[in-house]
Amino acid sequence: MDHQTPSPPSKPKEPSKQSKNTFIPPEDRKQSRFGIASFIISIITLLGYIIMASLGTTMIEPYVTPEGPILQPPQEALEAMTSLAAVFVIILAINLVGFLLGLAGSFSKNHKRSHSVIGAIINGIVLFIILALFVFVLNG
Repeated sequence: MDHQTPSPPSKPKEPSKQSKNTFIPPEDRKQSRFGIASFIISIITLLGYIIMASLGTTMIEPYVTPEGPILQPPQEALEAMTSLAAVFVIILAINLVGFLLGLAGSFSKNHKRSHSVIGAIINGIVLFIILALFVFVLNG
């Protein structure tokens, strides 16, 4: 008969001290510069639209009567309204740049994307609302 001597029970392996005490931190990535810029631009343009709406209302209010608008406001009022319209177009262009920066930052694989996504969403929503207001006003 062939007897095999049983082997002694194996001792459980102790985890090595290196794997037990070594902490490997998650990959430390920085926020995307495009994302930070997009987020800051979204806040600035949103505040700019609010300020321009209040200024525009303040400029137009004296020339509106219960019977309807006065057809010929003074020349200085027309110049101020034209300047406000020019500032509006500039802020609209900056808003579009912020949206594009947010999109560019959200496709970056080497950086965190949270500010990029938030900036792109805020800029996109503001652009959509402004353009929708234009369409509604122009269509009467």
